[in-house]
Amino acid sequence: MMRAILLLTLLTTAVPGSTKDKEATDGDTKAGGGIKNEVLRIEELRNLALQKGDVAALDRLYTDDLVYTNATGRVLTKAEHLTDIRTRKLRLTSLKHSDVEVRVHGTTGIVTGVSTSLVEYQGTVSSSPRRYVNVYVKDNGLWRCAVHFETPAAKQ
Repeated sequence: MMRAILLLTLLTTAVPGSTKDKEATDGDTKAGGGIKNEVLRIEELRNLALQKGDVAALDRLYTDDLVYTNATGRVLTKAEHLTDIRTRKLRLTSLKHSDVEVRVHGTTGIVTGVSTSLVEYQGTVSSSPRRYVNVYVKDNGLWRCAVHFETPAAKQ
């Protein structure tokens, strides 16, 4: 009997996917849903700042070592991306996202979706669909975007 209790105790604390892990990744639990909502709220703040061209807000929402890969495949640093916004080389005039999903793994949040936003980049206007991935990390208690990646997607 004592062995059964010991075995049960070990299994519930040592098995990956235990209740604690499940709360951090499962959107149906209160804790997981709350964390996903935090990440989604920061994603929405980032989208609003992009649409407004609010460089100061984006500076706070991005990590200093941001890796930003745009739909043309160009990889930009945080400074380069913010310069594109400040100089109006990059402008989002309308924002439309679909198929948005949020996954959370500990202190990392991953947002995926499809964007058909109206974007002007270096004088070229596009509304072609782009799949995107934004990776958020919790940094000193705040969620910040560390990676943005987008690639052209087939029209749906």
